[in-house]
Amino acid sequence: MQSAQLWISNGKLIEIDPSVVERRGVDSLLREDRLVLITINSQGTSVHWYLANASWSSLYSVISHLRVCPSPFQLNYFVEAWATERFVRSKEAGRRIDELIGKSDVRLSRKAYIDERELDKEAMPQLLQLAYEEHAAMTEHRVDTVFHEDSNMFYLERAGENSLLSRIMGEHWTREFAGREEVSDTDFDYEVMSYYENVLTTDAPRFDHVFASITPPGGAPIWASYLRLIVPSKFEDGRIGVSSFCQTSPFTPKLV
Repeated sequence: MQSAQLWISNGKLIEIDPSVVERRGVDSLLREDRLVLITINSQGTSVHWYLANASWSSLYSVISHLRVCPSPFQLNYFVEAWATERFVRSKEAGRRIDELIGKSDVRLSRKAYIDERELDKEAMPQLLQLAYEEHAAMTEHRVDTVFHEDSNMFYLERAGENSLLSRIMGEHWTREFAGREEVSDTDFDYEVMSYYENVLTTDAPRFDHVFASITPPGGAPIWASYLRLIVPSKFEDGRIGVSSFCQTSPFTPKLV
């Protein structure tokens, strides 16, 4: 099936020359021109829009179009970062868009939502189960942060090539910033790292679910949902810190 793009402005389908899309970029058209984009391909139907920008008439038009579009349906809307929701039926997707229309003025005050889970190995996905038992050996999935007493802060020491951090930020970013003290907890969002000190002082692991806004280098911020295991670590040179292991989670809480 050939891919098709449908642009909607003020409730009506409009034509945009591909050269304009290439020159300005999809994100610019969505944000600055307040457009809504429907993309149809062999994978189903996806919709992109800025929650605070798109006109209500355009979104109601989308609901009508979804009735004749192939499933499944993926809604991608920007609220502080890109959020994604998936639906099997057009009616469900349309109902959710209708909900979001009434919340177009929502502004989020937080960039991370963290829910502590019971430290039950059987409730963890397989990767985190292995990390819980043999975290020292799982270097390719591990992210190490070292605690610096003089600044009372944690700094990135290294990120394994298969860690979630490396997959989102890219190997170049992790190689560039690992070991540099200017990459402090503020670069990873203070709230996401706020439990590191507790793990270090109690010398006990922590298992939680994190839903946080992350901005890849050169990209737009996205909402990432993942399960995280944090364990206290003592490194070969005697320094102390924590190591974390993350696995993406299909569970995405509703922000709005």
